Amino acid sequence: MAFCAGQADAKLHYDLYYGLPGGTGSKILDAGLFTGDIGSIGDISDVPVMAKYALSDKLEVGARITLGVLNDDNDSFHSLLVGAKHGLSDNSAVTVNVLTPVAGVDDIGLSVGYMMSKEMGGMTVNKHLQAAFLDGYTGGTGVGLDLLVEPAKPLGNNLVGYLDILVSTNMDDITGDPLGINLGPNVDFTLNENTVINAGIVIGIAGDAKADEIGLGVAALIGM
Repeated sequence: MAFCAGQADAKLHYDLYYGLPGGTGSKILDAGLFTGDIGSIGDISDVPVMAKYALSDKLEVGARITLGVLNDDNDSFHSLLVGAKHGLSDNSAVTVNVLTPVAGVDDIGLSVGYMMSKEMGGMTVNKHLQAAFLDGYTGGTGVGLDLLVEPAKPLGNNLVGYLDILVSTNMDDITGDPLGINLGPNVDFTLNENTVINAGIVIGIAGDAKADEIGLGVAALIGM
C-alpha cells in the first residue's frame, strides 16, 4: 500500500499528511502526537486520530478528532474536523473541510483547497494551497491562507524523506503579523505493506507567526 505522507502541520485539513484520494474502498487510520515545543511534550501536545475512506477512485471522505489529553490549554476532546477530497486528475484534487463547533471549539470553520503533485528533477513535489473562512479559523478577520510545498524523495527501500515548506498568513495583512514560514523535515518508514511510521520536526524560519520553538510530530498510518 502506498502512502504519501510528510505534512507536519494540517490544521485546515482532516488528513494529517498530504495524500491524493486512494483507490475505491481504501481505508486509512492515522494516530499521532504533535507538539509545538519538543521540550514540553507533556504540556502542549495534541493527539490527533484520523480515519478516511475512498468512496470511489476520485472521492474520499475523512474525519479527524484532536484530543487534548497532553495539552494543558485544551479539553480532553478538543475538536472534530470533517471533510472530503475530489480528484481532478491522477495528480490533483480539490479539498473541502469543516471545523465543527463541538467540544472545545465554539465557532464553525471552513477551508477549501487545491492539491497537486508533480515530478521535478528526480523527485516528487507536492503542493497544497488552502483558504480558511469563518470564525472557527479566522476569528472573524480576513481570509486565512496556508501553503504547503513538499519535495519528496525515496531514501531507500523503506524510507522516504520530505522537506515541508509551510507558509501561513491572512489576506488582511499578508506580509504582516499573521505571516509564519516554517520548515518541516520528516521521513516515512515503511514497517510493512499496511503500516508506515512518520516522524519529523518543525523549525520556524521567518515571519512574526513562525514557530518559536522546535516542534515534533510522530504518527502511525495504517491501511485497512
